[in-house]
Amino acid sequence: MKMIFQKSLFILALFVLPTSAFAQDANGLWPTQTNEQGYLEIEIEKCGAALCGTIVRARNPDGVSGPYEHLGKRMIWDMKPTDQAGSWANGKIWDPRNGRTFNSRMTLENGQLSVAGCVLGICQSQTWVRVR
Repeated sequence: MKMIFQKSLFILALFVLPTSAFAQDANGLWPTQTNEQGYLEIEIEKCGAALCGTIVRARNPDGVSGPYEHLGKRMIWDMKPTDQAGSWANGKIWDPRNGRTFNSRMTLENGQLSVAGCVLGICQSQTWVRVR
């Protein structure tokens, strides 16, 4: 009986662990929320022990890609993993609309990345859904 339970637990772990590990991976292409000018696509990837995000594309509200002066610019940097799975903090985020840099944190849950920029404890956030 004990052997059957151990085998069942092992088989369950084979299916659950890869899924939960992927679910906590923020690497990929993430569009920002759309505003009156459109939206940006941010490529998030590992930068040493942290995560960073680079602007790789700008699209108008209809989704058409076009020229953008900040392509290739790093928008997110120094996002370090916290003790909580799917959470990063102590990073920075740059807002291309006003050129300001804010303290930042990110949380990945159910395939959605909540990205927050904060000043003096007041935060504004967006929820991004991965393209790939």
